Amino acid sequence: MMKTGLVSLREPEVVRCCKGACVSPANNDAPGAVVQTSGMLPRAGQVWAAIYENLPQPTLLLNIPDADCGARALVAVNHSARALFGEDLASHLVESANSEALDAMFEAFDQSRARPGQPPAPFSLRGEGGALFRAHFTPLPAIDALDAPWLCLVHAYQRDQDQALQELISELSALHHERSDLDALGMAVAERLREAFNTPAVALLAAEEDRFAPRWQSGDATLSARLVERLRNAQIPADLLHHMALEPGRAPDICVLNLGGPPAHGVLSWVAEIPPDARPTTLSLLATALDLLLSTAYIRESYSEERMRLRAVLEHVPSAVLLFDSEGKVVMYNSRAQAMIGHNRWRNLGPSDHPFTVCDVEGDELPVERWPLVRAVSEGIGCTNEEYVLDFGEVRRNVLMTIAPVVDESGATRLFLASATDVTERSARDRRKDEFLSVASHELRSPLTPLSGFVHLARQQAEMGKRVDPEVLRRAESQVHRLRRLVDALLDMSRIETGRLRLLKKPTSLRSLLKRIAEPWLNGHEGHRITLHNADEAIFAVIDPDRIEQVISNLIDNALKHGKKEGHVQVRLHTATAHAIISVRDEGEGMSEEEVEQIFERFYSGANARTTKSMGLGLYISRQIIEEHGGLIEIETAPGSPTEVRVLLPLGRDAE
Repeated sequence: MMKTGLVSLREPEVVRCCKGACVSPANNDAPGAVVQTSGMLPRAGQVWAAIYENLPQPTLLLNIPDADCGARALVAVNHSARALFGEDLASHLVESANSEALDAMFEAFDQSRARPGQPPAPFSLRGEGGALFRAHFTPLPAIDALDAPWLCLVHAYQRDQDQALQELISELSALHHERSDLDALGMAVAERLREAFNTPAVALLAAEEDRFAPRWQSGDATLSARLVERLRNAQIPADLLHHMALEPGRAPDICVLNLGGPPAHGVLSWVAEIPPDARPTTLSLLATALDLLLSTAYIRESYSEERMRLRAVLEHVPSAVLLFDSEGKVVMYNSRAQAMIGHNRWRNLGPSDHPFTVCDVEGDELPVERWPLVRAVSEGIGCTNEEYVLDFGEVRRNVLMTIAPVVDESGATRLFLASATDVTERSARDRRKDEFLSVASHELRSPLTPLSGFVHLARQQAEMGKRVDPEVLRRAESQVHRLRRLVDALLDMSRIETGRLRLLKKPTSLRSLLKRIAEPWLNGHEGHRITLHNADEAIFAVIDPDRIEQVISNLIDNALKHGKKEGHVQVRLHTATAHAIISVRDEGEGMSEEEVEQIFERFYSGANARTTKSMGLGLYISRQIIEEHGGLIEIETAPGSPTEVRVLLPLGRDAE
């Protein structure tokens, strides 16, 4: 050993760098850099004697080359370290090339290198039960044969304020990865800070435009409120730690720590009659960790709020709405979309994740790559108001689909927003309307053709000086009446749709009216099929007799048309409580529940008509007429059973 003053310096074995001889750095002003001259002690000894020996901080000099480049060694300890460790342990560390104490020191070094920025773990140099130390390691430039010198600052481990904050920093660094409620998280952090600083109150203030607004308070509520009020509009300097008085004229007793930048920047303040003994680097790390935690929590809170707002908006959209990404993953959808697909586990766009296939409007199944949602992902394009059919097997839904790409600030497509409107009923109505137009055209042409023939025949007879055959005129008149009924039906539908249906009501004997209505049927070729059960006495109601005749005639005509070919039709008039009831009953095959639900809709023609389908306006107009009278029209039927239609009209003689 070579002794220089109070320095204990061990002459290490000559260690070379992996690339050859070690060279002193060119920066001679760097810590530990000494110009080599002949006849001098090794530069490591010179530097140690000049700078580190008399430092009040316990300090060690280590040589720790990278792997495979040389042996690790503890080269020297200063006076303060010898006082901290004791002479025996200090001498043992320097003189022993290999020992448990050195292993503990180098293990602490390895942990520090493996966890940069984390508080160093305490270690013992005497095994279990020995005193605990903490060490901070700093690299130095190469000195002489020390190609990898490190400075080690050691202090006795105790749970002081600095250490408490170091542990809190570790906790905050882990907390920012968790999803937590921002207010609850803030209160917990504020309480933890109050314990670490050992102060009666802690307040965190978030920046709000050009001032600070209170965010959380902990500890003494009254003191916290005063502290917040004092800081609310205070001008906080840019320094890391600022001291100010809680009340004018008092000594500084408030500590204010700046936390960082937007979006959650602000200040952390606490009451401290004695300034904190935490090191500036620890406070700097605390500010960084808090700002990271607050910023992350703030962003998550904002994201959660925006997501909640978006979901609220989507829930009020009258269509099924689906948000999915460019990989086909479903991000969000509203309850209407859930109801449309029939379950709440829609995660992907492929056919394996929902119970339907997609067809075109003709009902032909489309391959998966042509499904609109899948096509949007693969080709990056949307669509506008394209109609598709979702086939669920027993049920099919017509949907009108719109898909819009959602691009980010750079113009790249990240998401797609799809909306689907169920137009099954509308499509059914459109089909019925198309069918109605086809039937109406046919129905209007049907009387015109024979009418034209009868008129032509009558004109020929007149031109030839012959007497016009009355039968020809009668048949022509019959076709004119048929044509008029068709036109009247169209006019009635128009009046109903525009609210211009007018009734000419007057007190009317329903018994006489029903007899007049049924007489043409009873005397016609279908008379053998109709049985009239009229009332025994007069029954009066305030009605438009022509309109009621139109309704009852339509019901009798439907019963003959939809009933059995030779089946009987019963027409009955009776009373019940305050209503007169006119019923028409056939002996047909009845109707299903689905047919009954549609029977009063426009353009619907019963499926069991034995003759050509009608325009499907008769029952629609009939119901509107009866309801305008304040009455009700009912149907009682079942598949394979007779059908009875009942018209209920209020009794009375007084005109409205």
